[in-house]
Amino acid sequence: MQQKVEIVPAAEADLPEILSLAKAAFPDPWTEQQFRQTMCCCYSRIWCARTAGKFCGYAAVSLAGDAVNLDDIAVAPAFRRQGIGRQLLDWAHRQFPENEFWLEVRESNAAAIALYESAGYRQVGFRKRYYRDPEEGAVLMTREAKKT
Repeated sequence: MQQKVEIVPAAEADLPEILSLAKAAFPDPWTEQQFRQTMCCCYSRIWCARTAGKFCGYAAVSLAGDAVNLDDIAVAPAFRRQGIGRQLLDWAHRQFPENEFWLEVRESNAAAIALYESAGYRQVGFRKRYYRDPEEGAVLMTREAKKT
């Protein structure tokens, strides 16, 4: 079932929910300092997704020349498999339609890899022992810019 969400820029008041979700979603989540630095940097963006006023996910990106790095994306467990991750991803793509996107994803995260492939990403590399806790390789993926 597709859950319709509102996606807005993250604000200071969103940090507790973002941090809580990051801790629930990842074995090695970003720290509060990392989120704060991303929110303050002119080359980065964090967006929050809400449905019926409830926080349900976030996405963080950073600009690197002509490319955009999808740095972090998470959906709250109660809202997974409802199309929210795809809406966050599509939102990011619409904000930077002429840029290619890059990301790394844990090699064991089959659901995320499938989501990215369905959004036009393809595997272009592999990074051994990229993640810790547990140690695991990263699949490097890219999505080409849409030609206009």
